[in-house]
Order: sequence, then structure tokens, then C-alpha cells
Amino acid sequence: MAALLRRLSRSLVLGAVALAVLAIVAWRVSADQVQPAQAQPTHAEAAPVAAPQAQAPADQTAEFLRQYQAMPRLIVPVSSGGAVVLIVKFTDYQCPACAATHRLYRPVLEKYEAQFAGAVKLVTKDFALNKDCNAWLVQTMHEASCDAAAAVALARAQNRGAEMEDWLYANQELLTPASVRKAAEVVGNVQDFAAGYTRVIGQIKADAALGRLLNVTSTPTFFINGVKIDVVLQPELFDAAIAYELRRAGKMK
Repeated sequence: MAALLRRLSRSLVLGAVALAVLAIVAWRVSADQVQPAQAQPTHAEAAPVAAPQAQAPADQTAEFLRQYQAMPRLIVPVSSGGAVVLIVKFTDYQCPACAATHRLYRPVLEKYEAQFAGAVKLVTKDFALNKDCNAWLVQTMHEASCDAAAAVALARAQNRGAEMEDWLYANQELLTPASVRKAAEVVGNVQDFAAGYTRVIGQIKADAALGRLLNVTSTPTFFINGVKIDVVLQPELFDAAIAYELRRAGKMK
């Protein structure tokens, strides 16, 4: 099915705002979306993502968990590696909301790794908003996103994947195919990007195909033990979902 990309800027307000998909509260962020082919895509400027001023109220968290528990669980064919909480993130390295979640969710994931080593696993999958490596798009939104996905894949082979991701998310305004390839060499220790790109582009396309199979229509989209989250949650709500899954597995009270 032909699909057309458009990027929407969502105004998600901290507080008790019911969202159409999950009836949960999220921040004001911009999100990139795939839409039906009848409309031309629009490219809105990214709204700034501010740090939270206060934790989510207890009643807000309770309402989120009530909605979360009612959501269907999809089969996501990604290995958990023995973790009891598998989080799969479909990302585009030029997507501002993807960068925001990378930064804001990291302390949550680090906390659980320290408390329950190996119990929570994050797996990143590529859903580049570029038709060169995502066959489900009819128009490219982010010209450097295929190169960025390849840079991370190649840097991982050099044990520099985390550093490459950090650099890409922190320098989104600078990303072009040329700048990404140069950064891959300097940050990711990738010596022959052109040859490496040929090796990894098939997996990048396969990630996009998996996203399409799972009806991914925006970046970032998360699956937490199969529960689809396609809005940017406050870190406290992301934390609450992980804690719920750990309790559900009998790992914490």
C-alpha cells in the first residue's frame, strides 16, 4: 500500500490531557508521521521540548496505567535476550522527538539497569523518513536519515554505536549525508563508509518493513512488551510502564 509521509507538530501539554490513542498525557513535541497518499506532506518546524517542571501527579499516573493495561499486546519479532521487559523503539535520527526521548528516557533505563541488571532491554530499529531506505514512503522528509542509520550500524561494529547515536541526536541541525559520513569516520571509527553502507542497508530496509508490518506511522514509536506507544510520554509515565511490566513478571513489588 502506498503511503505518504507528513510531519505533524503536536501540542502535548503537561497535565491531565486525554490523548486520542491512549488517553494519556504527553509533552508538546513535533512528531513525524506517515499519512495516506491523498494529501501532500507538510514539514512543520519542531517545537522545543522543555524539561519537566514537576513529576506526573499520582492520579495522572494511575489513569495512564489503567489505559496502558487495556491496550492490546502485539507480537513484536525481536529477541529479548532474556530480558523480561523488551522495549523496541522505531527511530529516525533526524526526528526531534526521537532525540528528546533518547535524552529524557536514558536516566530511567539506567536506573532499572542498576536495580535489575539485564531485566529491561531497549532495542532500536530504524524507520528512516527517507524513501531511499524506507519503501513505504513516497516522499523523503529527512535527506540524511538513511546515512545516519547506516552510520550507527557501522559504528556498532566498532563498539562506538552509543557515541554515534549521541552525536547524531545532539547535532540534528547539522545533518547532511556528507556531514554524517564524516562524523561516522571521526566519531564512529568507520573507515570505509561507502562499502559499509552497502553491507548494512538491507537491514535498515528490513527494519522499516518490520515497522510497516507493525503499523508504525510516526517516529518515535515504542513497543513495551508489545504495547504500542506512539506519543512522547513524560519520563515518569515511561518509568511507570516499565515498573508495571516488572511487577507483572514478578521482578518487583
